[in-house]
Amino acid sequence: RGVRRLGRPLAPGRRRRPAPHAGRSQRRGAGRPPGDGVSVLRRPGGLQVLWLAVVAALAAWLAATRWDDTSALVDDLSPGPLVILVAASCLLLVPNAAFWTLALRALGERPRYGTVLHASARALLTRYVPGGIWYAAGRGTLLKRHGVSMAASATVGGLELALGAPVAIVVGTVLLAASGAVAPWLGVGAVVVLLAVLSLGGSVVGRFVAWWAQRRGGEPTATPPTATLFRLAAVLVGYWLAIGTLFWAYLEVVGSTATGWGRTVGAFGVSWGLGFFALFAPQGLGVFEGALVSVLDWGADAVLLVAGFRAVLLARDLLLTAVAEVIARRGRAGA
Repeated sequence: RGVRRLGRPLAPGRRRRPAPHAGRSQRRGAGRPPGDGVSVLRRPGGLQVLWLAVVAALAAWLAATRWDDTSALVDDLSPGPLVILVAASCLLLVPNAAFWTLALRALGERPRYGTVLHASARALLTRYVPGGIWYAAGRGTLLKRHGVSMAASATVGGLELALGAPVAIVVGTVLLAASGAVAPWLGVGAVVVLLAVLSLGGSVVGRFVAWWAQRRGGEPTATPPTATLFRLAAVLVGYWLAIGTLFWAYLEVVGSTATGWGRTVGAFGVSWGLGFFALFAPQGLGVFEGALVSVLDWGADAVLLVAGFRAVLLARDLLLTAVAEVIARRGRAGA
């Protein structure tokens, strides 16, 4: 008692650590905001930004090293066929709006087909917003003005995602099998898996729709019955055959690849479907092009040619959005 205890002597060059502030933890990293120092890949949108940077760098490299080979394919291209392709691509909105109309009516809503078609055209440019949910969200917001509940729109948006990519891959696999590009059993197996998923729609598709609605911040309505799911899948089959045929026509116009219709459309369906599952790639950018070139066993020169199809769809989206806005303004002026 009364004896002062000496502390451990400090090593030369070391300073005594100051006492922590009252109420502050001495744990390393304490006091930092949550998530500080976390890799950019774990932040929302960080992986998308990184992927877009990689795609831009690859596109610049291909343009610098393969430009002569690519430009040789389009030197004799006239604008007439491209205008026809853009006009034909506008028809793709017809089955897309039919899918939404059929699904909404199965959920108890009563929208007119023309109303859904107009809302689908007005919201087209939201497809290019990263996140993958904004086209459905924009279309749902426009349909809400016509009495369609946001919960029903969220459910249909989930159904479109749950069925769209699998149907695209199944259609593509069947066509690739029919053209001899893959083993026939792959096509048969793909159809069997799709039929099983549709038959178990209440459990498989319903869970995905519930997750999608929760992500949108709403509550899903009841999943449509199995018979409606089969009708919706049939509409999607027609859609993927139509857009695949448009892509095949684009290749024939820009530069004939000597690839048959079945193999080209099949490769398109599989590649575009894989792009759906690549959540880090907005609109499957880069994933679709790389997958299609790999499936068709083309060289790197064809990547820019394949990517040019997106320019056709972008021109379509700009055109339809402008027409839909003109119609909307005339409707408000006449009201």
